[in-house]
Amino acid sequence: MNTEIFKIFVNELADASGNYIADAFGKHVDVDFKKDNSPVTEIDKNTELLLRDMISKKFPDHGIIGEEFGNVNENAEFVWVLDPIDGTKSFITKVPLFGTLIGLQHCGKPIVGAINQPILKERIVGDCQTCLFNGKPVRVSDRTSPEGMTLLTSDSRYCAHYHNAEGWRKLEDKAAISRTWGDCYGYMLLCRGIAHVMCDALLEVWDFTALLPALAGAGAAFSDWSGGTNIGHDGGLIASCTPQLHAAVLDIVANPQKY
Repeated sequence: MNTEIFKIFVNELADASGNYIADAFGKHVDVDFKKDNSPVTEIDKNTELLLRDMISKKFPDHGIIGEEFGNVNENAEFVWVLDPIDGTKSFITKVPLFGTLIGLQHCGKPIVGAINQPILKERIVGDCQTCLFNGKPVRVSDRTSPEGMTLLTSDSRYCAHYHNAEGWRKLEDKAAISRTWGDCYGYMLLCRGIAHVMCDALLEVWDFTALLPALAGAGAAFSDWSGGTNIGHDGGLIASCTPQLHAAVLDIVANPQKY
């Protein structure tokens, strides 16, 4: 499938939402808390409304799934999946390691994804075959060993709590650098060859849809925490720069006593 028209449009969406978010960043915003105790602001909501309006005008027959305002025509052939601010905790604390996630599914399969960081003016766009960072092709690192790796996550507490705590601690011990430069920004660093492994214990569809075309396009290996395809709320996501490193990471998490 030729995705060029969608990649052009995803950049238009990222430009518009990024300008709005950048103008609001660093200013006071009221913070509410959803049922799951995650924070949300009027900037999250207004950004999603902006994206939804642009999509509906450009592709009125497409579906939309969004974190803040639910689903519209979610069984359509093409469905846009939106997370207006992935990393709201970073946004409200004025840390520029959040981003806007814009993904497109075709018959349920992610085919285009964008990660946009409007404060640092950094953008990833992937289509499962290629991955562009600010318009230039990027690839993951060629590291194959966990020794010396840079390991990232959004929240290390979740990794220990929802998966194998001993395995997670062993994985952190193996890393030369272990940081919570997480949410979508961690996956951007992985795609660019800067980080080597990015792990999330829990993800919703609006969290991972945009990530997968970018990871695939950059050459990353990824799976759920068991090495399978159950990426999402129950299975989480582990992405690594090479298949060899990915296999090693999964083995450490599952069998820490070996290490």
